[in-house]
Formats: sequence, structure tokens, C-alpha cells
Amino acid sequence: MYTQEHYQQAADVIRQRTSLRPQIGLVLGSGLGKLVDDLAERAVIHYGDITGWPAATVVGHQGNLVIG
Repeated sequence: MYTQEHYQQAADVIRQRTSLRPQIGLVLGSGLGKLVDDLAERAVIHYGDITGWPAATVVGHQGNLVIG
């Protein structure tokens, strides 16, 4: 179970890694990951670098949070 502290820790790491502040979020499924290539500006943060963030468990998943 994730607590408010987990969410806060993850948010703190993400804010430290990028100055981008998105207004909306999209969760892209299989085959849609290429959409990030169209972002004019983006920050890529590996899940393992985000405190309190769950690991990717799907085979072939890159395990990155992309903000753009």
C-alpha cells in the first residue's frame, strides 16, 4: 500500500528532475509509446530513480516516466 509520504517523495524527485509542469497526464498503453517522440520538449526519468515509485513489471516496458 502506498501512503501520502510515498506520493510526496515521488513528486519531490520528479520536481527536482525537471522544470516542466504538465497540466494533464496520459497513461500510454502498448503501441502508443512512440507518441513521446512528438514532444517538442521532454524529460525522461527512469522509474528506478523515483523514490516510492513502483517498478515496471511488464516485459519490454522501458520503465520511464516521460514528461513533456
